[in-house]
Amino acid sequence: MRIRKFDLRKDLNAVLQFQYETYERNFPGLRVDRAFLADYGRQLRAAARSRAEQLWVLEVGAKVQGFVWGTLITSMVDEFVGYIKNVYVAPEIRSQGYARRLLETTEEWFRSEGAAKASLDASLCNPEAMALYQKAGYRAARVRMEKLLDNPEGRPEDNE
Repeated sequence: MRIRKFDLRKDLNAVLQFQYETYERNFPGLRVDRAFLADYGRQLRAAARSRAEQLWVLEVGAKVQGFVWGTLITSMVDEFVGYIKNVYVAPEIRSQGYARRLLETTEEWFRSEGAAKASLDASLCNPEAMALYQKAGYRAARVRMEKLLDNPEGRPEDNE
């Protein structure tokens, strides 16, 4: 097992393939398609060039089996925080501590850059991920609530 920095040329396709499970599992109804992967690939390319973002891959044997993507952000409530954009470990090697090691790698980078806090978003429909994050010391600080609207265009209905 080895965690190493993401290499755009070597690792892009493997990381893109992980997104089918990542997004389709955590966002019910979402289908990862060619356009989604093209956009995600553009974001990975930009992240690979950014000093404020870091990506690492998990190799088990000679195969990329996971990755983590961290970024340094500011927000209205946090002056400087590390944010984990995505973490993934292949199903066949889960529950062996690999995801925890990926999180720790990213947290070490956050600390080295001066961030005092790490944050991430988690989907309630993925209780395994929620349990992992809680075991790694993450606690719910806010809840994002959503409401599906009947009007697909998202505009108020004309009641006249």
